[in-house]
Amino acid sequence: LSACPLTIHALLHVAQSIRVAGPVWASWAFPMERYCGTLLPAIHNRRYPYASLDRHVLDKARLAHIKLMYNIGNSLSLRPLMERPQKAVSVPSYDSCVLLPASKPLVPPRGLRDKIVSHLSTRYKATPAAVRAALPVEVQEWAKVRILNEGDTIRASTLDPGRDGEDRRNASYIRYEQLVDKNARYRGRPVILEKKTFYGELQHILLVNLNPIPAATPPLLSPETLLLAVIRNCSIESDVTRLDIHYYKQFSRTEVVDLTTVQCIVGRIQDRGRFAIIDRSGTLSRALYIEEDT
Repeated sequence: LSACPLTIHALLHVAQSIRVAGPVWASWAFPMERYCGTLLPAIHNRRYPYASLDRHVLDKARLAHIKLMYNIGNSLSLRPLMERPQKAVSVPSYDSCVLLPASKPLVPPRGLRDKIVSHLSTRYKATPAAVRAALPVEVQEWAKVRILNEGDTIRASTLDPGRDGEDRRNASYIRYEQLVDKNARYRGRPVILEKKTFYGELQHILLVNLNPIPAATPPLLSPETLLLAVIRNCSIESDVTRLDIHYYKQFSRTEVVDLTTVQCIVGRIQDRGRFAIIDRSGTLSRALYIEEDT
């Protein structure tokens, strides 16, 4: 019936299809349909269509190999490069991201200021007193950060309220990585650092114009601009490793880290009194359709 086309009728079977085939993103046909759409213009001879298709696929493969072998993907790309967002602010030494408005000055409260001092003391190997003397009274707080090269746009929860509605996406929950000492529990053992993954809510994005710290090791003799992330850490209580799902009921500590440790946004679903974090940035990444150069 014209009132019930196939696309509408298929909605009746979504739940059953998920039970049989798993998440929708794992079995959807959109990438293949788009790829077939790119093949149609490649047919230049109606009498020998398959020869045209073979030549098109072969030429695409050769071009892809040349890009990879000589690292000239941008030079040979036939698509225009993505422009940087308007009003984006870049910070020297932070080439992987840009800041997006809104922004406002912030005088950190005592608790937050202490956490910033603790982070910088470890980072610069300086005493808290020396760091406090170099830390300005006022910092700049930003609402969003965009990870470049087709990364996520992440929002700071304090400047973006009201994102927890059932029909709204919360873009403040993130995955971030830190170097952790494996022997932290054992006194006297050597420091062995290993990379560990954490999840949490990004609360603040801070731009800090730090003054020199001559007492640091090595001495910091010139001002430095830093981007810091204030994160409320999720206390993970169990994991489903093969599906990259991590469960938590409550938050643990609030910590200050460098913004470059933030990797991506993660999903969050409420499940029987607790939340499940869905991390689709690892081995179970979602299917992506990469546009061909035209």
